[in-house]
Amino acid sequence: MLAIQNFQQRLYTHYQENMYLPPTYRYFFGNPVRPVVPLETARRGVCIIGAYPPARLATIGAEQEVPVADLPAPFATETYFDGRRVRTITGGSDLERNYLKPLGLCRRQCWLTYLVRLFLFKDRHLAQYRRLGCAWPEGETRSRFEALARQGLSWLEEELALARPRLVITLGTEVAKVLQDLRGSVSGQSLLGGDLKDLWLGERVYPVIHLAQPQVASGPVGERNPFPRLHWEEHLPAARRVVERLVG
Repeated sequence: MLAIQNFQQRLYTHYQENMYLPPTYRYFFGNPVRPVVPLETARRGVCIIGAYPPARLATIGAEQEVPVADLPAPFATETYFDGRRVRTITGGSDLERNYLKPLGLCRRQCWLTYLVRLFLFKDRHLAQYRRLGCAWPEGETRSRFEALARQGLSWLEEELALARPRLVITLGTEVAKVLQDLRGSVSGQSLLGGDLKDLWLGERVYPVIHLAQPQVASGPVGERNPFPRLHWEEHLPAARRVVERLVG
């Protein structure tokens, strides 16, 4: 559809400049960090929104897991050699195993996207770059997730107007907080679950469920995953009922 293609082209061309990130926002070898554009764009289905895309990692000298390139699409599953070993990006398989299959969905019913469309550098990534003699990017961006997400909400507003989803599913507390307009250090854990909420963007309202990130939903209890698996599974029946009622 031409409207979707036009959105993809404009997102790819203009998103980074709208985030006020400098031209030096680049990976180690000089490749620019580009927006990861939605490629699976089912309309009148389920729009799934993650936080931000991961990057392809490489081993460079003594440094392992150095981000060096964008992935091709949201929630990609990709196997590649990183210079030291074969590595598999599991975002797509995590999504299907932990969410789509239990909720009775398949990828062809979904519009897959991120709230922040660019890979975000952490302090440890910059430390790797500096040890390798790379002077860019000048600062980390991971701590700016909330600000960047709010800055780009107009893109999501346009995207959802195109997708016209019967249901929106968000992944992770950070995404839930931004879309429910909770700010700062306020915890978003209470937003997660299978209960239906309203998502207001501009003049439109969408039914939304806020869930945990697929990478931690079934993992062991710990600092990154405060909910045990059983607690997560308790949310599935309610979420499944919502999906059956709204999506079919």
